[in-house]
Amino acid sequence: MATNRHAMIRYRTIDRCLSRRNKRYWTWQELAQACGEELREYEGEDRAAPSRDTIKKDIRNMRSGILGYRAPIQWDPREAGYAYSDPGFSITQMPLGTADVEALREAMSLLRQFRGFPQVQGVEQVVAKVSEALRVRPASERTVLQLEDNMVGLGLEWLDLLYRACRDQRCLLLDYHPFKVPEGYKFRRIVSPHLVKEYNNRWFLFAHDHEAQCIRTYAFDRIRQAEVYLLADFIENPGFQPQQFFEAVIGVSVPTGRQPEPVLLKATPERARYIETKPLHPSQHVHEQAADGSVIFAYYLVHNVELENQLLSFGETVEVLSPLSLRKAITLRAQALCRLYAVIWADKTR
Repeated sequence: MATNRHAMIRYRTIDRCLSRRNKRYWTWQELAQACGEELREYEGEDRAAPSRDTIKKDIRNMRSGILGYRAPIQWDPREAGYAYSDPGFSITQMPLGTADVEALREAMSLLRQFRGFPQVQGVEQVVAKVSEALRVRPASERTVLQLEDNMVGLGLEWLDLLYRACRDQRCLLLDYHPFKVPEGYKFRRIVSPHLVKEYNNRWFLFAHDHEAQCIRTYAFDRIRQAEVYLLADFIENPGFQPQQFFEAVIGVSVPTGRQPEPVLLKATPERARYIETKPLHPSQHVHEQAADGSVIFAYYLVHNVELENQLLSFGETVEVLSPLSLRKAITLRAQALCRLYAVIWADKTR
């Protein structure tokens, strides 16, 4: 790494020398002396000046284009020195190249899917300006890569405000309507926002509730009003570390008082191949493999509603072996499902 830094210092020093108006030509010895002085100042200790071979190699690199530019360095045998053939050239003034703009456009094709962030529009305008300045031909708008659209649903109008409040550590005043209360009723809360998180095409705010004195989850689509609240101090919550907070959960629900526990799932051969290629959770590993191709997968998870929903989505292809509490919860929901369809089937056969 030090060698790379030293090379970059030499390139900048050579460029600065060749860009000086009061001196046209530079010998390799003069360039080496200037580079040595710059390196000594950088490292704070005595250091020998670069060799002739090092300076010549640096000049070749600057000319070649491998550094992202082609410095017009010429050698004049009469002056026995180097100079820029274009006196106005400097590596510090190089614009983005065509390849750079194309890379930005590729990134923009992904960023456009995050339509809730006005910053994306600002970046897109910058890319357009650079393209115009370099006379780069507009790229095809044909879609060749498409991600799952995670910018749909209610509540996305709050995305930029909540994101900025988390970033700037500003308190928020929220009017929130939980699903479990009658329509028209709402809670008013002062919160210190910590994290915005997306799961299953829904967005959530994790914030320290000033009244409850704990981290709570607020779904965007249940927020009725949100504004920055300047009359309260932002409260840090050192216990909330997102990576650790969600380490043992699937989804966004972290039930109070529940601890992670070992989970064993038995999958049919067909489903096992799917689960092996798309793990349900980072803790997943094969616990046992049967002769018929079925596989028992082991996990370390908190029992929450998202875990139940994920298991139910597998239908009869996955069986919960343990813990008993999770097996019982899935059994009760499966029985309720059977009763529902039994009633529908009975109605149709009358």
